[in-house]
Amino acid sequence: MKSHNPQASTPPTQNLGAGLPAELRARYADTLAQAQAVAQAEGLRLRVPVGVAQDRAIRAVLDEAGATGANPSPASRSAYGRDHARLWAAGATPLDVASTRAHFDRLRSACRWVETQEIARLRALAEAARKAKDTDAMRAYTLAAFERATVFRALYLAPDRPTWAHKAAALRAAGQRPASKSKRQAGRRALSPDRLLVALARQPGRCTRVEALACVFALFGIRPAELVRGVVLENTATGLRLAVAGAKVDAARGQPLRVLDVEPTRRGLSGLAVAFLRAYVDDTGGDLAATPTDVVAVRRAMRQAQPGLSPYAYRHARAGDAKATQSRTGAAAWLGHANDRSQQGYGHARSARGAVTIKAAAASRPVRQTKTLPPTLAERFAQVATRLAARTSLQTANNAPTRRRSPRPRW
Repeated sequence: MKSHNPQASTPPTQNLGAGLPAELRARYADTLAQAQAVAQAEGLRLRVPVGVAQDRAIRAVLDEAGATGANPSPASRSAYGRDHARLWAAGATPLDVASTRAHFDRLRSACRWVETQEIARLRALAEAARKAKDTDAMRAYTLAAFERATVFRALYLAPDRPTWAHKAAALRAAGQRPASKSKRQAGRRALSPDRLLVALARQPGRCTRVEALACVFALFGIRPAELVRGVVLENTATGLRLAVAGAKVDAARGQPLRVLDVEPTRRGLSGLAVAFLRAYVDDTGGDLAATPTDVVAVRRAMRQAQPGLSPYAYRHARAGDAKATQSRTGAAAWLGHANDRSQQGYGHARSARGAVTIKAAAASRPVRQTKTLPPTLAERFAQVATRLAARTSLQTANNAPTRRRSPRPRW
């Protein structure tokens, strides 16, 4: 690269939205000025143009950011792009808008991945401009990438980078507590399926289809994507059976197909909801599929019934019921997991309220058992009983009277 003054040219990439938002530029003005001074000093020390020193700083940031080896799925990349676009348009950081630790982690992952891709793209454009001998474009792209890399390092790589602990401490000092958006906590206080059905019936203009979809979520705790793919409901002698094609399935994870059986606990918990769906099966035949618009309508209706309520809140609630009544293998099959470790992120057996009687869960793949989960209470009692039985047997054998041998005659 030829020697140049990057401050002298107007980056053509600003028209592409590559420049920093004005809010971030003003917030990190001192950091940007210091990084520019360091790059100029490094260029003088190495006797190279300042653009070369900037490019070396950009490569160092990309190498450090790529050490995590993150490779999100296409769906995650799309969600990351949406989250990043909202924050970028507002000139905000993940910590500015996050309300919980989990919310901050999600936004940080989104912005970190998108910014890494964007910095690498700008650096590639600068290299292409260099080969095309377009000096102005090369300088502009290098400067845009350098500024974004500088702010990236301050936000995500520097030892003094902002973390959730900083915001939590500030909120506590101000006597505030961040509102929790935890789906697991929402599952603990989720309305019973019967109370949900009554609340939906009281909402003006609420159609039967939304009530049926909401009851499926409340009774079985399946993923919204699975209901979009379509499920089959069937009446059993006293309850319901659901056949569902799993989401998040590949060669190693997930259950391609599982069959879930439930029975009502009593009226007021799940008796009305089960009866409602049994009648719905008689009328429609049991085939049920939601559209993305239906899922949005169900989420809106659930939030109106109870703040924070959602299909995933019921997934956590039913996971707690499955853990309380089924083995780890059974709980994994109920949730659609291929191993018995993934369920650690869903519900708690101690918070289960038995709103639904979970009878059985059958999955198309065997559930892989891991040794990293702590034993359940029943398994601990069984282990203690086995050790006590072995110890009692050993003591009995040791206390058994020994048979005396008659002395040998001396001839």
